[in-house]
Amino acid sequence: MKAVSYIKRSNNRYVLVMNMNGKFKMPSEIASEMDLRINQISAVLSDLKKEDIVTCINEEEKVGRLYKLTDKGLEAYKVIKTNEEIQ
Repeated sequence: MKAVSYIKRSNNRYVLVMNMNGKFKMPSEIASEMDLRINQISAVLSDLKKEDIVTCINEEEKVGRLYKLTDKGLEAYKVIKTNEEIQ
């Protein structure tokens, strides 16, 4: 529940996690979907990475990095989604 609370405290974290929903995505894709600048997305991804909610699956790449939800992130996503469906 700590991860759920952390995600929901920030609209950008919340929207990013809900848009990831188990898919691999590049920061540019996320920025386009959320209508934010890349540097804003990078900051959000960095925060989520520190909390082990997202991970970069090809860290060695300079361009075209792909991010996905970790097991912890997927679990938090499912809890949030289930809770919203109930309401």
